[in-house]
Amino acid sequence: MVRWVQERAFKIVLTLSLSWCYGVSQVRGAENLLTSFEIRHGYTYPSSVTVAEGELIHLRLLVAMQTGDRCLYREPGSAKDIDVHGEEQRMQLLPDAENNATVINDPYVNGNECGIRVSPIQQRDAGFWRLTLVRGQERIRGVTMVDVIERPILPEVSDGSVGSLEDISPDRTEYCYVERLDGASEGLNVPMHERCSVPLKETDPTGAGMWRVVAGVQGQMREISYGIHIENKEEQIVPSVHKEPDYHVLSCHLRYTRLMLKFCRFIRLADNLGLNVMPGLGTTRYGYTGAGFERNECGLEIHEPDGLDKGLWKCVLGYGDAELTKVSGAILDNSDTVLPIAIIEREATVTAQNGTLTMLQCNVNKPIDYCWFRGPHGQFYSLSEALAPEGNTGHWYSGISLAMGDCGITLESISDLEHAGLWHCYAGNGRISAVEVSTTFTVRISASQMISVADKVEVRTGFSALLGCDSIPKGTPLQYCRFVTPTGEAFSLNENVTNERPILERYYTNPNHDLAKGSCSLVIASVQEDDVGEWICAGKIEGHPTEHIATVELVDTQDNTTQEGESRSTLSAASISGMVIGSIAIVITAFGVGWWRYRRRLHEEATAVNQELQMRSFDSLGTSPDLGHMMGRLQIGETISVISSDSSGSSRASHQSFRLAH
Repeated sequence: MVRWVQERAFKIVLTLSLSWCYGVSQVRGAENLLTSFEIRHGYTYPSSVTVAEGELIHLRLLVAMQTGDRCLYREPGSAKDIDVHGEEQRMQLLPDAENNATVINDPYVNGNECGIRVSPIQQRDAGFWRLTLVRGQERIRGVTMVDVIERPILPEVSDGSVGSLEDISPDRTEYCYVERLDGASEGLNVPMHERCSVPLKETDPTGAGMWRVVAGVQGQMREISYGIHIENKEEQIVPSVHKEPDYHVLSCHLRYTRLMLKFCRFIRLADNLGLNVMPGLGTTRYGYTGAGFERNECGLEIHEPDGLDKGLWKCVLGYGDAELTKVSGAILDNSDTVLPIAIIEREATVTAQNGTLTMLQCNVNKPIDYCWFRGPHGQFYSLSEALAPEGNTGHWYSGISLAMGDCGITLESISDLEHAGLWHCYAGNGRISAVEVSTTFTVRISASQMISVADKVEVRTGFSALLGCDSIPKGTPLQYCRFVTPTGEAFSLNENVTNERPILERYYTNPNHDLAKGSCSLVIASVQEDDVGEWICAGKIEGHPTEHIATVELVDTQDNTTQEGESRSTLSAASISGMVIGSIAIVITAFGVGWWRYRRRLHEEATAVNQELQMRSFDSLGTSPDLGHMMGRLQIGETISVISSDSSGSSRASHQSFRLAH
């Protein structure tokens, strides 16, 4: 827009300057002035030029000089014409280091042109330059608008590396070529206009590696050539927190992506305050900060932060193109103290309908590297953001991202037999703590879209009781709800059924239940005997043609106590009798075992003595005349008495018969 205004201003000045020209018709002869190039574009060439600081410009008149002509120029903001060949011009050629004055070079001689070259261009040289050709009494003038811009800035390359394929263009690129440094010149075949990009192919989808960029930029004649190293990095959101005494800045920067930011949202977890953060909008305390959505920066500035602001926040970023929108984010800790990693969001009880798609989730207050679930029967569910429904695993990751502390699992078809019961959720971040954080919750599954608050409710006759049921999914509105007692009495509930106006003198609506939130609840003012048993809770969910039911059993704890007391009494008598009989049996058994062991030991000792005596007798038969004489007198069938002693010192006789062989 600025450039257009400058060009229009130039044309106006040019028109005025041309009106000053004297004798133009004599110079041009009979040529049609309305169609001449000079009238339409000006006598000075070029009519405008954009040049970078430090470069050279060449300005000239289109009318050729003749012998005796003079060439004058006038600088921007000056009222004085200077002769290109005069003494004053030669003074301009002298160096002026103190003032760093612009040097006016000798005219560029090419067919006797009236022109000048200016180098090096500085910001003070911006504006209208005028050239005048003096031929006797005639004056031919023209002006050139010179726009001086800063020198082009190369991409911010750290150690020759860039993180995004969109970061390789210099400022104000007019054309460029990109080629690999491995010798392949595919990128140089076709020039790119205004923006450089890496020529990707199916065989080279990431562009990782070394590349050379050759670019022509606005305001500079010499091309720019530089090498870059593109790293193959995944999309990521870099969060940061900056604190000053009177304001805090929370920022999320989307990096390594070719997509552009579409929306920026911040959520304060203390009270779920949501802020739609965008450039130019704000409140007295909250506002956008950053370089803009074009540079994928999502930032929130908080002025005079209060207690709720000094806590956990989440940034949620939506980004993409005309065909795709992706959502990701991060969690930011704006607390005054460092909080330990912990699970901050989970439901104590999750209800689901059998055979339906169900999500289980627990959220952590810090970014996590991984998370996993353990089912009620020891099932192991490991999760990652790459685990998607298309994997045909029956379960997948649920949540925005692990960087936001989201840990969730979606079960394709939940089953009462497989999934009902106690679940465990685990999450970890090795950079914060080696110990994982965990929590437990219960999963209850119903055959219909209604489920009782509890399968069994313990009651006592004469006391009040509370029972109810909820819709599935939780919070789905109910058009109505009703109950059926164990005796078959049926009634519906609404806000008019109160404790002052009960049904059947003792049933009324729980004041805390809300049909709009899918909650149906009943209060029994005084439980009677006919209330004990199975109740039916039924409700019609909005949009469903028929109602759904759930059952709940009322159990009289007083009857259970009596039965347990009688059982304890019976067991006590049986225990006493058993103890007596058991004691007698133990005594008899101990006596029998002791006597048996005693007889066995006595027999073993007698056998050992007899064997020793026998061996000695046979060894001495051939050597002892007395023993041989004695054995000779023994008759076959006679016995020898052996005396053995027990441990008490008493002697007992054991008769062992030996039959001697001849």
